[in-house]
Amino acid sequence: MITRDELSRVGLRLLADHGLADVSMRRVAKEFDVAVSALYWHVKDKQSLLGAMVDQLLTDLNVAPPTDNWRADLIGRAELLYAKLLDTRDAAELTASVLALGTGGTRMREVIDEVSPNTVTTDAIMSLLIGHATLNQQRMQAQALGIDVAPTTTTTFRQALDLLIGD
Repeated sequence: MITRDELSRVGLRLLADHGLADVSMRRVAKEFDVAVSALYWHVKDKQSLLGAMVDQLLTDLNVAPPTDNWRADLIGRAELLYAKLLDTRDAAELTASVLALGTGGTRMREVIDEVSPNTVTTDAIMSLLIGHATLNQQRMQAQALGIDVAPTTTTTFRQALDLLIGD
């Protein structure tokens, strides 16, 4: 029996193997050897599947409980989320898409909101995370194709994070 979680896991595997452009309902259905229409019992549409994939991607985060130092907590969580986005091909682009359409990504906001002083800071951290991770992933893919590009490193992400949060 197919479940929403199984659909999400297959979608994430396809994302890692082929990239976001090649994640389709038809391809997911083929993985289960079912008609595309069978998937609609579990997800409303492709955007719902993509949202479920982002939520699945972020479910197994090992987030430390909040401490008395919200800045350190925020930096630690932002770095954890950043690394998670970089772990899977096109995950940052996928996350940006589902957040823009409101079909998923609530886990990311929850992780940051729990230690963030306000929603403006949360929004800024999320924008920095997704934007920087997207650029980094695109550069990594270009390098894999043999294109010489300047890499974006975790250090520059951390520098931007420090600048955003302040002392």
